[in-house]
Amino acid sequence: MRFMRFSGVTDSLVEYIRCQIIDGDFRPGQKLSEAGISSKLGISRSPLREAFRVLAGEHLVEIVPRHGCFVTIVSMADCKEIFETREMLECFAVDLLKEKKITKLAAVEEALKSTADLKMPADKDPAKKFRYLKIIADFHIKLVESAGNSKLSTYYLYMFPTLARYQSMYVFIDGLMDRSHHKHEEIFNKIVKGDYRSAKKMLKSHIRSWPKIVEKVVSENEMKRRQQQIATCKS
Repeated sequence: MRFMRFSGVTDSLVEYIRCQIIDGDFRPGQKLSEAGISSKLGISRSPLREAFRVLAGEHLVEIVPRHGCFVTIVSMADCKEIFETREMLECFAVDLLKEKKITKLAAVEEALKSTADLKMPADKDPAKKFRYLKIIADFHIKLVESAGNSKLSTYYLYMFPTLARYQSMYVFIDGLMDRSHHKHEEIFNKIVKGDYRSAKKMLKSHIRSWPKIVEKVVSENEMKRRQQQIATCKS
């Protein structure tokens, strides 16, 4: 894979590395080699360093002076903080919708339609998987944007790349996104009817369910890793 040499090369690099991190190809704690990545992609180190700075702003990497650039660590403590922040922002968006008496949510409805018969990517391409994840999450993004507060939308989108690392742990579980879609429809219908209180309650419950699933996935993966270690030692 090689990037075209154009003014948007940094954006392309950011997207490429972001997808690799969210998909787990670039592992938590891994040092990102400037020489290795620039050689693989056929680009100079200057736009790569700029990409690292952008990703550091998204909390996907940490730049350590004189040591290099490292993928940030994921943890249940971090996961819970992210979802708590997400709950605060989204529930406040519903409060704003109520305050402004907004019940027509065309963009949210369009996001719902786009996930009605959405199929998971057939291959393991990180970019395709991220696009799928973004479409799934677009209901929440459009809900926040519908509140009409540009600062709120900016903060939410700023958080999204970090949030996506945890979402990627469950969005590819068979059947789970179908249930999520139905929950989105229920929340949407409550807002359309002006029942903001019920919508907010359902939204809060919906968001709080995910860290529990992430914790289960992490626990299962850790168990598999230990079993593989035991099997390797016995062989």
